[in-house]
Amino acid sequence: MARHGKIPNWYNKDSEFEELFHKNTANEKITNRTIEKILKKYKVKTVHDFTCGTGSQVFYLLKRGYQVTGSDISPGMLKIAARKTKAEKIKMQFLQGDMRTLNVGKFDAAITIFNAIGHLTKAGFEKTMRNIYKNLNGDGIYIFDIINLKYVLDKNNIVKMSLERMETLGDIKVRELQHSIIDNTGILTSYTTFYTQKGLEKPKVSKNIITLQLYTAQELRKMLTQNGFKVLGQCGIDGSELKDTKTERIVTIAQKK
Repeated sequence: MARHGKIPNWYNKDSEFEELFHKNTANEKITNRTIEKILKKYKVKTVHDFTCGTGSQVFYLLKRGYQVTGSDISPGMLKIAARKTKAEKIKMQFLQGDMRTLNVGKFDAAITIFNAIGHLTKAGFEKTMRNIYKNLNGDGIYIFDIINLKYVLDKNNIVKMSLERMETLGDIKVRELQHSIIDNTGILTSYTTFYTQKGLEKPKVSKNIITLQLYTAQELRKMLTQNGFKVLGQCGIDGSELKDTKTERIVTIAQKK
């Protein structure tokens, strides 16, 4: 069992897999459109992505006229993001830093997307809230998402989260299999196996375990209120109305009080 609260080494060791299975997916496009819609609603101009990974949200928002900076705790992910700036011919630098402590300035909005806060303990998430509060302008907003605990616990929804997929990386085929379990504290543990095969050679096998602390929508509202924020709204990742046991990923929008 992985120790929860420690950022997984997988994001460095297998960062190329993360990019391979998440770039230009329907899920990524839906997520980015939802974020952009929220930013427009609240007339945001400057954004800092505290968990930018390989830069999905950063590049998307830059191309749409926002002033965006990005940081991440993982050198492996940032290496890929830097490589993409050259390919995109964009002049910018990504920062390495921890969302719980990094001080980068004042912004209209801060984001932490794709379940990033789930890697933290509850105390770590509250520390992140307080740090992000310091990095926001007077009426700045914080946007984040996390898998909905009530969804996972309802019926057999956790089975629906199992996956099997295959992609190609150069001349190598990469197959990913994943299944998850949930405990009584709301920690989701996902077990993933990767098979990488070059041509007809014997496949190489690698495994990892990642844990995520999940929350209900009500828990998130309470924690934000206790840490200086006013909750402006919650919805599904596609912007749809939040439904307790039907919405898989909760997007929360909170404003600095």
